[in-house]
This record gives sequence, C-alpha cells and structure tokens, in this order.
Amino acid sequence: MDATARLQQTEQQAADIDDRIGDLHAEQAALRQQLATQVARLAPLLPLAERLSLYPADTLLAVPLPADRAVTGLLVVHGMMTDIARQARAIHDRRARLLALDDELGRQQQQMRQVVTQRESQRDAVNRAAHAALEAQQRSNAAAQSATQAVEEAARRASDVQDAITRIEETEEQAEKNLEQAARAAERAHNMQAATAARRQAHEMADGAGPGISTANASAGAPVAGTVLTGWGHPTESGPATGITYAPPSRASVRAPCTGRIDFAGPFRTYGQMMILDCGKHYRFVLAGLGEIAVAAGQQVSRGAAVGQMPQWSGGGSRPTLFVQLRHGGSTVNPAPYL
Repeated sequence: MDATARLQQTEQQAADIDDRIGDLHAEQAALRQQLATQVARLAPLLPLAERLSLYPADTLLAVPLPADRAVTGLLVVHGMMTDIARQARAIHDRRARLLALDDELGRQQQQMRQVVTQRESQRDAVNRAAHAALEAQQRSNAAAQSATQAVEEAARRASDVQDAITRIEETEEQAEKNLEQAARAAERAHNMQAATAARRQAHEMADGAGPGISTANASAGAPVAGTVLTGWGHPTESGPATGITYAPPSRASVRAPCTGRIDFAGPFRTYGQMMILDCGKHYRFVLAGLGEIAVAAGQQVSRGAAVGQMPQWSGGGSRPTLFVQLRHGGSTVNPAPYL
C-alpha cells in the first residue's frame, strides 16, 4: 500500500510536469506567431527608418514646404519612429522570453526523464507485489474463491451496472437464507456448534466483506493520478453524472478506494475492464475503464492497495478514462467525500 501510494505520487508528478511542458510548448508557439506578425507589420517602415537615419536632411527637406505642414510632417515622423521603437522593444522582449522558455523547457524535460525512470521502477515493483498477492491468495483460499463464484457469475449475466449490483445483492440474500436454514437444521440435529458457525457466517455476509465507508479516513485521495474530467452530478448527454470520471496518465496505477472484497473483476459490456468492490454495509465501489486488473473475484483487498492499471496511451485517439461510482444498495452516492 505504501509503495502504491508513492507510485501514485510519482505518476501525478510526471503528469504535472507533462502538463507544464505542454504549456511551455504552447507559449512558445504563441510567441513565435506574435513575433512573425510584428516583424511583418514593421517591415514596410524599415526602409524609411533607414533612409531617415542615413540622410535626415535630404529626406525631410527634399521639397520646400510651408512651416505648418513641415511641423506636421515632423510630428508624424516622430510618432512613427516612437511606434517603431516600441515594436522593436516588444520584439526584443519576446525573443528574450523565448530564450528563457527554451531554458525552462530543458530543465523540465530533464526532470521528466528522471521522474519517468523512478516511475517505471516503482511501477514494476508494485505490479510484481500485486500479482504475487493475487497468486498467494488464490493458492491459500480456494474455498473462499469458490464461495464467491455465484456472485461473480450473477454479475457477468447482468445487462448493466445497476442490474449487476441487484443480482449480487439477491445472490447474497439467498446465500444468507440458505445459511439460516442450515443453522435451523443444525439446531434440530442438536449440533449447536454448526448452527453457531452458520449464523456467524450469515451475519458476516449481511455486514459485507469490509468495514463500510467513512469520511473520517478520506485521506488517501483519488484512486488514480490525473485530473477530474467529469465530477459527480455534472451535466452529461445521459443526464447528471452518477460518478466521477478521471483522466489519468498512461498506465497509471489504480488503488482500492476502500477495504473489502472483490465481487467482480473482468470485462463487462461497454465498460471495458471493470471491478466491483464490496466495502461492507451494502456500499460498493465500481471502477470501470481499467486496462489491466491485478485482482480476482473473492480476493480481499485493503484501502490503497494496487488493484490494476490504466491502458497504454500515447496521445492519439480517445484518451482512456477511469469511471468511479459509489453505490449503496440500489442508489448512487457522491464518492468524492469518501476518497
């Protein structure tokens, strides 16, 4: 969890530097365009300015003029020279700014190379640890894996996320009823130990696999680095947003937003790679749009642990996004206060 938190900080740092480099390139392009416009505007005046500097008397006194017209002409020439000087200073300032931008860009690119090296090293370590944890739990907890198979299969048959959550809850409710029936049967057989164990298991299932959610521990931040693309309740084509959509960096790590058990992990309809995380107390997080999932259904995870990463993205085509939704039973809840 600590390694994943450090990786996310590095990924956010890399994303911020990348944005800064983009801003520097944009400012450079704008300055070059402004310079080209100013030089083009100034070019027609330069021959006259050169003639005035070389032959001022011949230029101004070539044709005898009345005094008032001569004074007016001198004032016009003075204003024109002032404007030329002003434009020349502006051109000089913009060229100086371009040189400063070149230096800043070089420093940012050097820092970016260092951060990327650090990020890739951290990412490899986190991915190895996540896959090792998955393999260890699969080996040691085959019984729990099979117990959650019905929940996962119910989610796979669903038509949408709401249907998946409904099916999961119905499956768990049926499992609770089955356990209660088993407890009563054990009591009738005077097997109180089995009855107690069945009721304890039913109680644990009713509470869920985690402690629920609380704003008290909302300090780990977003489950992925990057920026918020669409916030909770913001207008969309299909109505107010029912979750938060993040625009993460390429291959950014994704962290568990709560402690609990994975109900579902895998491709789902048009959501891409998706997971449903049971936080307990009938709260569930839905994470959709991942490129790779590092957990499996039935696996217990801690808040902040690595659960996958975003797809590779080089800047072309549609940018991958992570959709984060929090549900309480059949209702959606604003996830922001709990992240």
